[in-house]
Amino acid sequence: MQEQIRNLYMIGRLSGYELKKSYAGNLLGSFWIILNPLFQIGVYWIVFGLGVRGGRDVAGIPFFIWLICGLIPWFFMSASILQGSNSVYARLNSVSKMNFPLSVIPTYVIVSQVYTHLILMGMLLVIVIVSQGFSHLNVISLLYFMLSSFVFLLSLSFITSTLSTMVRDIHLLIQTATRMLFYITPILWIPSDNTPQLLKEVFAMNPFYYLVEGYRDSLLTGGWGLITSPYTIVFWLIICGLFVFGSAIHVKFRKQFVDYL
Repeated sequence: MQEQIRNLYMIGRLSGYELKKSYAGNLLGSFWIILNPLFQIGVYWIVFGLGVRGGRDVAGIPFFIWLICGLIPWFFMSASILQGSNSVYARLNSVSKMNFPLSVIPTYVIVSQVYTHLILMGMLLVIVIVSQGFSHLNVISLLYFMLSSFVFLLSLSFITSTLSTMVRDIHLLIQTATRMLFYITPILWIPSDNTPQLLKEVFAMNPFYYLVEGYRDSLLTGGWGLITSPYTIVFWLIICGLFVFGSAIHVKFRKQFVDYL
């Protein structure tokens, strides 16, 4: 934690560079920040909104609005998971001969994803306000879930970046797990009334479900139900466990990272 605080300026500078580097070689440049999610949203809406659901609303909310309120947070989460897990290994050659604080690498990679997330969230807010109005928008709750997602992803990245550097198969496993999580987490679908209660409880304890539903509640219902539920305690206990474990293994093994190149 102290290393992160001491290097806040470096994290800010490197995260901005990371964002520019991601689109530097493309003809359309940073326009892909918007274009790539639009293509994915269009496909999911056609397949699940028009094809599977036949254009039916979700609790009186147009499916397209309900869909993007879950997809845009997921884009941030999935990109942060994948980029974060590979962050240290991909940059180890560049920093191995420098006195560089390795723990800031996952941090500035996640922060670079935050910039993209803020742009997409700005667009999402405009769409939701035009479609649903201001009455169901809970800004404080939305900020809470945005901060929660950042802290969760950062804590997770300390673990995944360390393990992926030592065992490269871990990164491939994380890619597979992320694709599975996309369908396990109710982002494109809604648990039916016939879903067993135990299964619903398992879904609710999934940190990704907690975050996605938190974004949706903040944008579409304005409620505080999820924040005041016991799942909030479970969520923050998971974060504390991830952060402590991730920090411990990172500090223990980072001097040996160069041996895995």
